[in-house]
Amino acid sequence: MSFNIGIEDISLAVLQELCNKAVMQATELVNETKEVVLNKDCFQEFLRTISELKNLLGTLNFKKVIDATGSESTKAALENLNFQLKKACKIIKDYKSGSHIHLILKSHSMLSQMQDVAKDIASTISSFQLINLAMATRIMGNLSKMEFQSAAFATDAIALEIENLISQESKNQEHAVKLLKKIAEAVGANVNASMVQNELELLKQEKEEMETQKKQAEALQLSQLIQFLYSTEIVTIPDDERIASYHQHYPIDSFICPLCKEMMTDPVAISCGHSFERKAIREHFRMGEKKCPTCKQELLSLDLTPNLSLRNSIEEWKQRDMDLKFQAALAGLTSNDHSRQNKALEDLQGLLEMPSYAVKFAEEGLIPKLVELLKDNILNGVATLKCLYFLAKYCDNHRESIVTSGAVRCIVKQIYKVGTEPVAIAILLELSKRETLSEKIGSTKDCIPLLVSLLPNDNLDVSQNANKVLQNLSSNTHFVVKMAEAGHFQPFVARFNQGPQETRTLMAAALIEMQLKESNIKDLQNRQFIHNLVQMLSSSAPACKVACLKSIKKLVQYPKMVKRLLKDPVTIPHLLGLISFVRSDPHVKEEAAEILTLLIGASQHLELDKYQGLQELQSKHNVSLLLQGVANSDPQTKVQFLRLLVELCHKSETTQNLIRSDMDAVGKLFSLLHSDEPVAVRLWTMKLIYCISEDHPAGAPLPPSPVKERAIATLACILTSSPDIEERSTAAGIISQLPRDDLIIDEILRKSDTLKAIHEVICSADEENNGTTAPACRGIYLLENSLAALLRYTDPSKPELQRQVSKLELYPSLVRVLSGGSSLAKQRAAIALAKLSQSTSLSLSNGTITTEQAKGFTPLVHGIMKFLPNMSWCCSTSPGNGISCSVHGVACSDKDTFCLVKADAVKPLVQTLSETESGVAEAALMALETLLTEHSTLSRATAAIVDNQGVVAILQVLEKGSLSAKAKALDLFQKILSHTQIAEPLFQRSEGILIQLLQENDLKKKVALVLKHMKILPEQSSYF
Repeated sequence: MSFNIGIEDISLAVLQELCNKAVMQATELVNETKEVVLNKDCFQEFLRTISELKNLLGTLNFKKVIDATGSESTKAALENLNFQLKKACKIIKDYKSGSHIHLILKSHSMLSQMQDVAKDIASTISSFQLINLAMATRIMGNLSKMEFQSAAFATDAIALEIENLISQESKNQEHAVKLLKKIAEAVGANVNASMVQNELELLKQEKEEMETQKKQAEALQLSQLIQFLYSTEIVTIPDDERIASYHQHYPIDSFICPLCKEMMTDPVAISCGHSFERKAIREHFRMGEKKCPTCKQELLSLDLTPNLSLRNSIEEWKQRDMDLKFQAALAGLTSNDHSRQNKALEDLQGLLEMPSYAVKFAEEGLIPKLVELLKDNILNGVATLKCLYFLAKYCDNHRESIVTSGAVRCIVKQIYKVGTEPVAIAILLELSKRETLSEKIGSTKDCIPLLVSLLPNDNLDVSQNANKVLQNLSSNTHFVVKMAEAGHFQPFVARFNQGPQETRTLMAAALIEMQLKESNIKDLQNRQFIHNLVQMLSSSAPACKVACLKSIKKLVQYPKMVKRLLKDPVTIPHLLGLISFVRSDPHVKEEAAEILTLLIGASQHLELDKYQGLQELQSKHNVSLLLQGVANSDPQTKVQFLRLLVELCHKSETTQNLIRSDMDAVGKLFSLLHSDEPVAVRLWTMKLIYCISEDHPAGAPLPPSPVKERAIATLACILTSSPDIEERSTAAGIISQLPRDDLIIDEILRKSDTLKAIHEVICSADEENNGTTAPACRGIYLLENSLAALLRYTDPSKPELQRQVSKLELYPSLVRVLSGGSSLAKQRAAIALAKLSQSTSLSLSNGTITTEQAKGFTPLVHGIMKFLPNMSWCCSTSPGNGISCSVHGVACSDKDTFCLVKADAVKPLVQTLSETESGVAEAALMALETLLTEHSTLSRATAAIVDNQGVVAILQVLEKGSLSAKAKALDLFQKILSHTQIAEPLFQRSEGILIQLLQENDLKKKVALVLKHMKILPEQSSYF
């Protein structure tokens, strides 16, 4: 393959490429020329000639051309031809594009350009020196002789006519139509609206392009052509374009003050005749100027003359301007173009601020359209709302149209979606001023809750207007209920106070279902509201009473409402009236009793004497009334009366004494325990009996025999066999309060299984605390009350009952209560242990261990006692085992003899001293003190307490215990000091604690005695 390419070959390739480009350009030119509609004959001749040129170029032999003219000359000629063909193509493109009218105006210039370019193409072809070719000769001849300008005579005449018409300020419609027909005929078109609209769109597009390119003259001409087409009235000029045209032609420069450059509102003339805004020219003169700002003439006078004619012209112009703007806005509003609609809304929000335009707008029937636009998120929602606001404000006769068009619902939705706009609430305020419309506003979904949510809004206008709207809606009961449901109660309270009984009944029923918050209670504390609500209890209408009772029951859940109800002097009398009225519905009596129960339960103890109603409730008459209710009511109501009496007795000692003194009532109460009454009646009856018995010196009141014996047996039966934990607990509590010195009661209890049941309760609690079994009963009160009942059996004066305790061997479980029970359970367990220990202390005086006896123990026994100090060594049933109590020796080895040491109770009692609840430490101290009653065992007893960290626990009591606990702890501490040596650190700590206690007057003397014993205070100290 040969790679020897000569220069001649390269030149031919370049020329061929240029020729190909020329052929392609000629082809494009032919295609463009085909579509020319104006001066078709002339352009058709040009088209045929260029087509021949294209064919000629395709047949050229460039080797011969190079030989004739040279390669460089040929190259230059081809490049020139390409340029000329491109130029011709651009001229034709410009000629046929755009508006036909504009084309006619430009045709003369463009045809002249075409003639010049045709001659240039002919000249370029001649440079190829192909004159001897017939085709080339014909092409050059046609192009040289082509007369484009002669073809322009017809279009020139039409163009001149167009120029004359657009230069006229006032255009004749008929003349304009005739001229348009000539134009259409010239371009081969038909005159119709479609043709005119298409021409207008093209002209407007060209105008925008000219304005962008800053070609103001061309833009002005295009603007004039647009006005020419509108003058035919074949299509209607849009209002916004009419305004623009008006502004363009109206001479407003004379309305502008030369000084402040603003349109004048108060024009005045000076002596030379020029006019200015009054404030501006005055300021000019004040600065010391005495020449006219316009003509610079020296003024002989500085007087100002109002230019009324100019002011009227300005006002007329402004009015005309606003009218045009208004009409344009109406047209823009109804268009489908979002940009035009937004422009219309922006203009209208200013125009509708004037009542006259607001009325005109409403009369056009466009309010529904405006509401429809409010739903469109693309449009200016704020401007739309402002328009609606002015319509609502100034068009009283059209407000209903705003509401019926759905504006209220739209406003509510918009606020929920995009946030609060003050003008939206202002619209609702204007609309709500008419009562018929306020009904529709209040009925709109979510409107009232929304308004209530806006009351705490940071924007003061929003908050105040929302409140005013709600006030306008407040004449409707249903609406104020909705407001209350949303958390706004002021209108509810006001409406309730003003309304008749039927309205109050409806509102009270609605209140029952409402969710109340503490913030709402402030409004409901209104004194008049409470009084009116309570007065409904005296109504003869059952529905009214029931609604009132349920409402009050709801309100007493709040302490502030309880005080307000109690302050009203008729609250409790009316409730008692419902109870005493024989024909009252049992359900009504039950509700009244429940409310009284709640009122008392929410009251403080001292408040029973503060309020007149509560004082009356404690009267003998009313207590008897309640007891009669217990005796004569159905079971459900009976329970409620019992609960009321229990609550009252908890707070009122007067009530307790009245019931205790009424033996007939007491008998009836006990009779309820062994009747066929439901469990709830029996339980609340026992609670009432326990309440009037607890901590009373005489104990539980009992009916006379034989009812008494039956009552005791019933209580024992309930404790031993009832499946209800609370019932068993209450029965145990009553048993613990039975009179102490009644031998009949002791005998009944001894023969019953009461102690066995108590033992089971204590063991069950013990097992539960240890986690060994599932708890048989979980009631902490059952354990506490069972332990209280056990105290009767541990009384030293009742040996028969004590023997029952020892036979059951419940000491270990009792001791374990000290570690795992509640504070009250620990206290009662400690008291029980103290009583058991106290009853046997005297009997042990002859059986205590001596030092000599201890010496006789084998080394093995000593070792076991040393390493297992907590083992119950003296619990053996046989005294001959060689092991005895470290305090009492063999004297307490009998199985029926109880000993704190033998029962391993010392350490748990010491640990119980750390309890801070009142009474617990005192009980533990009392139990420990029973070890120290026998002089012969004091040393060993105190040593046992010290060995179990007793001194540390006693010092804790002296630091943090109650006054009575400290007194007992001092007594015990003094005995320990007298018989046992304590470690030096503890001695020093006790010294500091005791010196601090000298500040307490009630303990000062006792503390001083201990300090004297410790040789810290002298015997002659002033403390003695």
